[in-house]
Amino acid sequence: MIRKDDKEILVSMVEAMTKSTSGLESTKNWATNALWYDIPPFASRGIQPAIKKFDTTFSNFKSCKISILHTDTFLSKDIGIVCTIQKAEIVLVNDIKKTLLFRETDCFKKDEKNEWLLIHQHTSVPNGGDWDGSIVTE
Repeated sequence: MIRKDDKEILVSMVEAMTKSTSGLESTKNWATNALWYDIPPFASRGIQPAIKKFDTTFSNFKSCKISILHTDTFLSKDIGIVCTIQKAEIVLVNDIKKTLLFRETDCFKKDEKNEWLLIHQHTSVPNGGDWDGSIVTE
């Protein structure tokens, strides 16, 4: 059964992940066998490799501000998908500033307790770097 607040729950979980600055914090709503593809090119199954990768990545940042520019949510009774366009404004520990637009898809499944857990995450930066973040719907 789809609860009327499922969409808000999933979007708030994605928003919380964008604000996290540690691997443990970033993966707190992940299934233990979650499959993950991300920036930089990396793939893992399970929480521990993701925690290690997040912590290594975050240790290179002096600051990181991520904004969600667009969100689409798709729901069934036990599967939820949140697709976002995000903008990251990063200052590295050596004071180099970087800004990038990327797409992220977060796939969730309800567990036996009817709680949402992330089962798959994929983040990508469009090839070419010229994409302006606009979304074509027709």
